[in-house]
Amino acid sequence: MKTLSEAVKSDEPDVALRMAFAAYSGLVEVTGEETLALIVLLNLTLKRVEVESLTSRSSAKALLQDDDHVSSCIQEVRWLHSHNVKYPDTRVQAQRVLCDALPLNGEALSSAHCERRLGWSHNSSMVNKAKLFCASFIWEGESTCLAECVVRNQGVWRKAFRGLGVTKPQFDSWRDLLNQAMNTDRFPTEVSDYSKQVRFPWSNDYLAVTPVVSCAVQAQIQQLHTQRIGRFRTITHGHPASVGDLTSSKGGNVSVLNYPLFISQYKRRTLSQSRALKVASGKPVFNIGAVLNKRFMGVLHSLTHLEKELTLRQRRRHRVALVRQLRRGLADWLLPIMEWRDSVQNDADNEIIATEPERSLLNMPLADNRKLLRLVNQRFHETLQSAGFSKSEYAYHPKLLEPVSNQLRWILNGLGEKNDAKETSSIDVIHLENLRVFDALSLANPYLVGIPSLTALWGFVHAYERKLKSLLDHRVGFTGVAWHIREYSAVSGLKLPGLTLERKRSDHLKRTGIIESTHCDVVMDLVIRVNPDCLAHESRDELVELVKAALPSRFAGGTLQPPSLYESKDWCSLRSSQSLYQRVSRLPAAGRWVCPSVTTPKSFEGLCELAELDKDLKPVMVGYQLLEEPTERPNSVSPGHAYAEPLIGLCVCKSPIDIRLKGEKYFNAICFWKMDVVGGSILMRRA
Repeated sequence: MKTLSEAVKSDEPDVALRMAFAAYSGLVEVTGEETLALIVLLNLTLKRVEVESLTSRSSAKALLQDDDHVSSCIQEVRWLHSHNVKYPDTRVQAQRVLCDALPLNGEALSSAHCERRLGWSHNSSMVNKAKLFCASFIWEGESTCLAECVVRNQGVWRKAFRGLGVTKPQFDSWRDLLNQAMNTDRFPTEVSDYSKQVRFPWSNDYLAVTPVVSCAVQAQIQQLHTQRIGRFRTITHGHPASVGDLTSSKGGNVSVLNYPLFISQYKRRTLSQSRALKVASGKPVFNIGAVLNKRFMGVLHSLTHLEKELTLRQRRRHRVALVRQLRRGLADWLLPIMEWRDSVQNDADNEIIATEPERSLLNMPLADNRKLLRLVNQRFHETLQSAGFSKSEYAYHPKLLEPVSNQLRWILNGLGEKNDAKETSSIDVIHLENLRVFDALSLANPYLVGIPSLTALWGFVHAYERKLKSLLDHRVGFTGVAWHIREYSAVSGLKLPGLTLERKRSDHLKRTGIIESTHCDVVMDLVIRVNPDCLAHESRDELVELVKAALPSRFAGGTLQPPSLYESKDWCSLRSSQSLYQRVSRLPAAGRWVCPSVTTPKSFEGLCELAELDKDLKPVMVGYQLLEEPTERPNSVSPGHAYAEPLIGLCVCKSPIDIRLKGEKYFNAICFWKMDVVGGSILMRRA
């Protein structure tokens, strides 16, 4: 943690001091240097051209003698906040949220996992004057600002003011004004017309939630980007000083976490044609990237150097973890050929393949087949052998022969097992396939770009349930949803906002300013659990038509459409659990199931590190943490209203081969989401 004296001794002291008190940088320690801190903060209220040096004592004294200047600085404390209601829409006026520290949430990350930090947003012309009392720093081990130090009547700060010529009556007068500004309207008395509201089921009614961005979380993300920990992109704001102090200090270029899904689109030819062309051109059908990447090579290296562990127990535990990773890599390596096998069996498209082991993998039984195991094992080691010197050392390595053979046997036996479970006629789930979403919001919350928000997923399910209830005479209940993304592609460019009626002139349409956001196009499947027997009162054909008619047309701010008739007519089906698993276990290899993760990050830095270590882990928006008890407010869309901050958690993106190998029970246990209200938090968690 830097101190002021270190900044003063640097080659460019003014640059270092401005950065030390910038809203996006790490907090500076000022304990023992209170007078210097006060001088710098006073000089920061001036424009750059108006002050020669930020450490100028004479300039600071002159500013303290200017009552109008100090008064205007004190007035800006009225807009000191913990959460910025003006981000990103600056049309919100004369409101702030200043709340106490939130309790730690063990399931998701919030401002409670960051160092406490306050910010400022109001009139853009006052952005410099707000720095005197609103800039944050560390004093005596606590994050604070000058306004709080003066209100607490700390003797050290009183002495610093007196040393610059401030009299006792002046200081006491300023202290009273600051105390009044700090404790006036800590929450808005009404909801602004320009603040977003999201409705959630709450105590047999609905609660309107207005999301607001946390200054502490935003500053933490900027610092992680500076330290190059994690993946980021920039969101640009056209009028940064109007948004707040952090956006202003970044010149309008605010960093956000960037963790999109990488799923390629399908080419316009059949799967069998695609695979056959690869074989004809001499290219491998197997997914060689799964066994030649740096991560898999690390697994092989660790398996061959287990003797470095200190104890037998450590070696055994490490070996078990490594073998699981080995199995996963081998399964991904086999995935394209298994997908091809399913296509050949379903379509009777028996292309003649002249090479082995592709022919055997397509036509021969997989379980208990020693010949096939030998061919596949040989192909794996040949792949390593032809990959270059650094990788060929693991081909036919004595310590890898047995584990590789055992895992390949386990995978082939698992893929070759026949499902003997009796299929029932009960309706357990609604299965929606190949739904297309255009321009879905990939900026899931103000901190994160990537997978659309999970709360938007549950909002779609809830709207679906309400619409289906209106079409049926009896009660319908949806208890969980599983989400499979087949294709994901980012949409470039800015979206032109629609025309809206002006508040002051009801007959005048006006287009609002452009606020940058990010969007994506998605092709997805949804599996929605229904309460037992709630759909048993109608014939199946009639139910399918009603379920199709109730499909909402919006998803995550985008437009949702079912597949066109020439693509698929049976995109909506009512299935039992057994029938569903037989279908989903053979989904395309490129897609991913978005599943709840058992891994819980302890900090934002830990979140980025976990996402780098395991590419299947993705940060995702999982809910909201209420900042206050629900209350009634004018302009609220529901009887109850509360301000809340977004929560970030982790999801794990499972490949279809994982689901296929681990079985129906595994799929039903780990793939479904539901929404819960837990201690003031609205959370998406495992169903």
